[in-house]
Amino acid sequence: MKNKILSVGILALALFFAGTIYAVGQGNNATTTTVNQTQQQNQVENQGEADQIQTQEQEGVNEDGNENEAEDSVEAQNQQGLESGNGNQNQNQEQNQEQKNNEAKNNNGSSMSEQRRSAVANAVQELLQVADRSGGIGKQVRVIAQEQNQNQEKLEANLQKIEERGTFMRFVFGPDYNEINSAQKLLEQNREQIQQLNQIKDQLSNQGDIQSLSQQIQTLEQTHSEIGTSLEGSQKGFSLFGWMFKLFSK
Repeated sequence: MKNKILSVGILALALFFAGTIYAVGQGNNATTTTVNQTQQQNQVENQGEADQIQTQEQEGVNEDGNENEAEDSVEAQNQQGLESGNGNQNQNQEQNQEQKNNEAKNNNGSSMSEQRRSAVANAVQELLQVADRSGGIGKQVRVIAQEQNQNQEKLEANLQKIEERGTFMRFVFGPDYNEINSAQKLLEQNREQIQQLNQIKDQLSNQGDIQSLSQQIQTLEQTHSEIGTSLEGSQKGFSLFGWMFKLFSK
């Protein structure tokens, strides 16, 4: 009887320990499962966050790229505008410089013209004074002095028209040969009159009149030489049909 009771007690204890061990095992399994599920959920969440971060970074890169492209485009436009502005500025500067050169040339030509007019006018006044003191030959001196003054005005008008001829006209048709020929004829008349003055000088007896006449002849010769040099310079340079108009102007 005692042996049965002992056996039943041992069996009960065995069952108790077995149940406890089973319960602990089940608890461990549940815990492991929970841990595994939590880890998996964390991995999914982490993966989602990583994907989201990568997407945001990619979007940031794209935005940066777009911003850089926009900045490059704006910079290129600004550079193009700057280059265009510089080109216009250079062109304006060249035009202004050309205009200034033309104005300086015209002013210089005008100044030279006034100097020649003044020199001839003074020479004519001296010639008229000599004419008043020279008796019979004084009349010839007076006529020559008056013609010299008139021819000088015509010569200056010829030179002004020659210098005012545009660059395009000179390139295509050459210089104004009609005005050049007219000026050359006037210069030839003046040379003949200067020769007459030299002959009259030899007939004078007053040394003061001889010296004064010599000085005025020298002034007229110098003025005519300057005009002749200007006429020669105006005929230099290439032109397409200048040679033909030169033939027709004779």
